[in-house]
Amino acid sequence: MKRFFVCAMALTALVAWRSEAQTPVPLITLTELEGRLANGKDTTFVVNLWATWCAPCVAEMPYFEQLQQNHGDKPLRVLFVSLDAKKNHGNVSKFVQEKGFKSEVILLDERNEQEFIPKVSTEWSGAIPATLFVNTEKGVRIFKEREFDYRQLEDSYLAIIQ
Repeated sequence: MKRFFVCAMALTALVAWRSEAQTPVPLITLTELEGRLANGKDTTFVVNLWATWCAPCVAEMPYFEQLQQNHGDKPLRVLFVSLDAKKNHGNVSKFVQEKGFKSEVILLDERNEQEFIPKVSTEWSGAIPATLFVNTEKGVRIFKEREFDYRQLEDSYLAIIQ
């Protein structure tokens, strides 16, 4: 009986882990993302545009996680928006699971870069990493095409909320 109980517990833990590991990163269109940002009211969104194959993007992601953690008492929402191809959706989900990100991660469901890049920002060449800071209530929309260290990221965020 004891052996059965141990096996049942192990199986339950495995099923729970597998279902967590298989939770996919949601696909979202730019229109849906913009709607979400527009409805954010007093929330400051820090939207990091990245891809799994972009080494500088991956290197700076912990800074965004740290920003969310350090300023979680404020209306702040970090969003990681993956620009990986839709066909790599499973790889993005696996990457996110392995890294254990706490911030929300979505995969941008857009096909034509020439159409969606200028909609994000007319300043954007399409290079990543790139970050969009948005606070609808304050009328703030700042785009930065660059890699951040933590201090630079925090300073950019604090300049918006003060």
